[in-house]
Amino acid sequence: MSHHSNPTPPTMHRSTSATKRRRVSPRQRAAQRRHHRWLGWGIAAAVVVLAVAAVALGGRTSSSSVTGAAPPFQLESTAGTTVSLADYKGRNVLLYFNEGVGCDACFVEMAKLEADGGLVKAGVTIVPVVMNPSGQVAAELQRFGIRTPYVVDPGGAVSRVYKTLGTGHHANLPGHTFILVGPDGTMKWRGDYPGMWVEPAELTAAVQAQLR
Repeated sequence: MSHHSNPTPPTMHRSTSATKRRRVSPRQRAAQRRHHRWLGWGIAAAVVVLAVAAVALGGRTSSSSVTGAAPPFQLESTAGTTVSLADYKGRNVLLYFNEGVGCDACFVEMAKLEADGGLVKAGVTIVPVVMNPSGQVAAELQRFGIRTPYVVDPGGAVSRVYKTLGTGHHANLPGHTFILVGPDGTMKWRGDYPGMWVEPAELTAAVQAQLR
């Protein structure tokens, strides 16, 4: 004779589970929803922090004084003119080597520098240098509302001689580099920003420190 107890019918399990679910009060359900919402926000915040850290670790900002004659160049611009470094003799000029088309941050940087106006007030002329075809660059200037003509360096010969290739995210393109050339044609300062951004006020302060 078997002494095993009879198993609980499946219907009883279902009924018990349903009863437990019914016992969750509206207040408890609201608390659960708040918990899930806060958890979701926490995950989103962690993703943002990791993304910022990845950009920061992608390259370190460096700023240094440089000396020596600035390599001469003569290139076409998006304005349809020929631009030579000699054209800026007697003036402070800031060469802005960047990735160009495909790097929205590079164009936003120039738009912000124009809007800020700090460099212009300091008597510094900005000359952006990119390697893309002039037509493509002109389209981006219109898209971002940039008035400053860009100088086009096909093949990257000028970018190479200024040692700006590979300083960002691509070995065959400039990074995000500014080189200050004084009125006498000598290089005075260089700033590399591989994170593809520098605040206009920070850049202006760094440049002004070299003009004193």
